[in-house]
Amino acid sequence: MKKYENLFKQILTCVTLLCASPLAAQDTVSSYSPAQLTEQASAWLEQELAVTPGGSIQVQASPLDDRIGYKHCNEPLQFSLSQPLTQRQNTIQIRCGAEQSWQLYLPVRIEEIVQTVILTQNISSGSLLTADMLDIANRERRFLRGSLVSDPRQIIGAKTRRAMSIGQIITLQDLCLVCKGDVVTISVSNNGLNVAATGIAQSDGSLGDVISVLNRQSKRAITAEVIAVNQVSIKF
Repeated sequence: MKKYENLFKQILTCVTLLCASPLAAQDTVSSYSPAQLTEQASAWLEQELAVTPGGSIQVQASPLDDRIGYKHCNEPLQFSLSQPLTQRQNTIQIRCGAEQSWQLYLPVRIEEIVQTVILTQNISSGSLLTADMLDIANRERRFLRGSLVSDPRQIIGAKTRRAMSIGQIITLQDLCLVCKGDVVTISVSNNGLNVAATGIAQSDGSLGDVISVLNRQSKRAITAEVIAVNQVSIKF
């Protein structure tokens, strides 16, 4: 019986040594199929990209060729871009930095999708925008110009500066939030004190524009910043 106990101890010792040997470390090698490498590289890029408010990023990768076969690495994979992050067409470098190193290149296309306000009908120049004229749609950012509008509520009551067609994207440049002759609310802010008055706009203005406004009480012309539809602000 003692003979078998000694034999068992010898076997247990060999197993312990084997687990601590370099050969056992090879069991930690990870294997990746071309599809897995494509998926991991795409996920890495999506995390690296910054997105504008109300937008999203679409990463379209050209899948790695299945003929590459499985790749093996006993270290975490390394990812990097061959060009600046702002480039629409780019390439992800996938690299294994182990002793038996290797690297692959994955072509990708980056699209930023933004939420925009569009028209649901044809309208003429000077039309007053109402809720039923507006809808929301997603568009590729690279095709868009100007200051986009993402919330229809921001522009209800504004007037168009030109004729526009159904499905067209609306920008702030297409509108006057305050038009010449409109009655506007003047907000005056001074050290936490807010006062409101009314005035008559002396020129057209969009969001952020500074225009002349005639105060209806004092009959004096003042300059104020357009902050919303028929609203201007003065800060001291």
